[in-house]
Amino acid sequence: MMTLIAKRSVLLILLAWFPILYVAVEAEVNGINRVTQDKVWSFDLLGIPELEEGLAGSYFGWHNRHLIIAGGSAFPHGKPWEGGAKYFSDAVIVLEKPADGEWKEVYQGHDLPVAIGEGASVSVPNGLLCIGGQSNEGLSRAVNLIAYDNGQLSVKRFPDLPYRVRGHSATVIGSKVFVVGGETDEGPSDGFMSLDTAQPDLGWQILPSLPAPLTGATLVAQMDGEETALFLFGGRARQAKEPVTQFYSGVYHYRPSEGKWSRKNDMQLGRKKPIQLAMAAGVPLGASHILLAGGDEGSIYNRVEAEMNALESGDLTASERRDSLWLHHPGFFNRLLVYNTVTDTWLDAGQMAEPVAVSTAVSDGNTVLLAGGESRPGIRSASIQAITFSVETGFGWLNYVVLGIYFTGMLLLGFFFMGRENDTTDFFKAGGRIPWWAAGISIFATTLSAITFIAIPAKTYAADWRMLVFNLTIILIAPVVIRYFLPFFRRFNFDTAYQYLELRFSRPVRWVASLLFIFFMVSRIAIVLFLPSLALNAVTGFSVYWAIVIMGVVTIIYCTSGGIEAVVWGDVIQGFILIIGAFLAFFYMMSGVEGGIGTFWTSAMDNDKFRTFDFRFDFTQPVFWVVLIGGLANTLISYTSDQSVVQRYMTTKDEKATARSIWLNGFLSIPVSLLFFLLGTGLYAFYISNPGQLGVVNPNIDSVFPQFIVSQMPSGLAGLLIAAIFAAAMSTLSSNINSVSAVVTADFFKILCPTASSAKSMLVARWSGIVIGLFGIGMALVLAAWNIASLWDQFNTFLGLLTGGLGALFVMGIFFKRIGGTAALGGVTGGLMVLLLVKNHSDLSFLMYGFTGMFSSVVLALLLSLIFPNRKKLKVTRGRI
Repeated sequence: MMTLIAKRSVLLILLAWFPILYVAVEAEVNGINRVTQDKVWSFDLLGIPELEEGLAGSYFGWHNRHLIIAGGSAFPHGKPWEGGAKYFSDAVIVLEKPADGEWKEVYQGHDLPVAIGEGASVSVPNGLLCIGGQSNEGLSRAVNLIAYDNGQLSVKRFPDLPYRVRGHSATVIGSKVFVVGGETDEGPSDGFMSLDTAQPDLGWQILPSLPAPLTGATLVAQMDGEETALFLFGGRARQAKEPVTQFYSGVYHYRPSEGKWSRKNDMQLGRKKPIQLAMAAGVPLGASHILLAGGDEGSIYNRVEAEMNALESGDLTASERRDSLWLHHPGFFNRLLVYNTVTDTWLDAGQMAEPVAVSTAVSDGNTVLLAGGESRPGIRSASIQAITFSVETGFGWLNYVVLGIYFTGMLLLGFFFMGRENDTTDFFKAGGRIPWWAAGISIFATTLSAITFIAIPAKTYAADWRMLVFNLTIILIAPVVIRYFLPFFRRFNFDTAYQYLELRFSRPVRWVASLLFIFFMVSRIAIVLFLPSLALNAVTGFSVYWAIVIMGVVTIIYCTSGGIEAVVWGDVIQGFILIIGAFLAFFYMMSGVEGGIGTFWTSAMDNDKFRTFDFRFDFTQPVFWVVLIGGLANTLISYTSDQSVVQRYMTTKDEKATARSIWLNGFLSIPVSLLFFLLGTGLYAFYISNPGQLGVVNPNIDSVFPQFIVSQMPSGLAGLLIAAIFAAAMSTLSSNINSVSAVVTADFFKILCPTASSAKSMLVARWSGIVIGLFGIGMALVLAAWNIASLWDQFNTFLGLLTGGLGALFVMGIFFKRIGGTAALGGVTGGLMVLLLVKNHSDLSFLMYGFTGMFSSVVLALLLSLIFPNRKKLKVTRGRI
């Protein structure tokens, strides 16, 4: 008869390895992006029938979900070679699109202060900002804000530009509008300036000049992997004594935090074929892409200039050749170019249905809208074009089979251990039956959530390895936890970590800490369910709601059925799936990199992707000091005050076994952290070689790893990797649910109902886990319905404030015997206020919030202890009270 250990081993092996047997079909290797184009509206300027052909150089943008088109130019009374004069419009048109209908005009009027066009425009929260341009009176420095509210249109004057300009480009980051280049009265400009629309009275601020004077360049704001930055593309300029205008292929990058321009790879059409381009429309796409649509390559433009030079030199036939070039112009640049701001690579996304130059573009989610433009010299476009990008998603039946096997295995695991949970000691501590190595793996799997599984590769793909030290601080914290904290938890055999706080301080301190932990855990459950589901939905099309419900329900069933024993052994299985899946993913990444490991290493080194140590003293950035201090504080908080971790300390047979499990977890963190950081750098190298395989409209960079899994891994193996993401989520969820159940049962029910039977305590333990889990699922579904993923950083920061206070209570209790219960509560409250002030009134990195909250709480508690001394006569020594 098989022993229990043998049964467990067979179960672990089958559940961890069986899905690999289903690897069969190779993933599609074609580009995953699809582009569709359409005309969504045509110009119909009432009262100006001669402008039926449309306009170029209009101001174009959003306000209150309405499209605003203002101004522009055309040649209604003859083309330039026919002697016709340029016409400027003062019309403003407003369009809206009902949820189930087509775009329609809801307003038209002649509202601009002057007929004008060929300026720049940006959409800001309070309207469309129209900047500079050209009118019949010449160049303009006027700036006007057009707003459309409740059927009423208004035009408000903003501070003028420092000089008159046209052919410039503008974009916006937050409330700041940035303007570059353009044609001034003195020629091409290298000017660069900004205006804070939240404080317009401050006027335009002059910023570092462009590397060269430019007009017709394209400026776009987009995330570069670390911050929202500015990207400047192409442009043209005719320098003094030069016979023709020079068109440029250069790309420049400007980070507001650094305040300087840097050169990136030139614009490219195809692999490494530079292209010169001016007057292109540009717009950000997704999380890290920029679309350039149309524009002018300059070859015909330069030939026209050459004929004009010949005419000035006396060649009378040059005028005919010049006019012929205009008249028979083949049209402007007809390709859609997509630039990735992280990998600095280019993708040819296909041919434009209607090529234009001097057009303006805005984005509507996955769709880019282009207003009018110049299709050939002197010929205007009469339509708004829609260019829609989509990413092919699909998961396949084989991957669903693998997921089904995984979820079934987890359910069976819970039922396998269900009969062994006789009382709350078994349910929450497994009767001390857990081997030290399993407890260590469980601690590791608990702290590695699905958010980490997705976010670490995404972070290193987009940036570098500076966060590695943060993940390795457990090695430095482990001896501190074992020496000073573990004895208290093990030798007194506490039911929860917060029981110690009652013995050391008071019952109110215990209850406050327990309530903070419950709130923290319920919120964490919701986030751990929601964010991976959101990332999976973006690349597989799998319903966010179903992903939340399936993960949540399966986790609730197995962890409330089998207790902590099912949780720990489930963590072991899930840990194996995580590591195996990560190794397989890295193998497939390298096989898809042109040149393999050699190219991977070269591209990473050339682009400083392995940068780990940054010794600047800038506490707003993830420099070494910030990462080290923040990592030490956050790790200390997790391993001393987080019941989901501390609970593992109680599951082994003795204190020595627990210490070994903590060390195992620490040593596991080193190679596994390196593996996940390598995955991110591998993704970077892969997408340099395969730019078309990355979805250009991915809503966030966090989806980069799941998308690689679904689009590049073989069917079946992709299911295993997605199962790994679910595993990472469920290992954290199961621990969270079980630990909250322990807190509810031990810190509240057993105190309020001290005579309750063991059976009733078990009933409370199971039902509290079910209720907490269902509540977390409900919160996650609300997050999905409200679509508030952008609040993740703020919400995570708020949760960090709470955990800082929890960690401070244990530091106070063990190291500062003069601090009593009143001073401790006052210190935690004051520390929270200090941290809120720091967050709202400084640029301190959020990585430092845990340290700041803990340090300020302890210092304030020490000061309060002078007024409220500790009157509880307890002698606190190592492991004895």
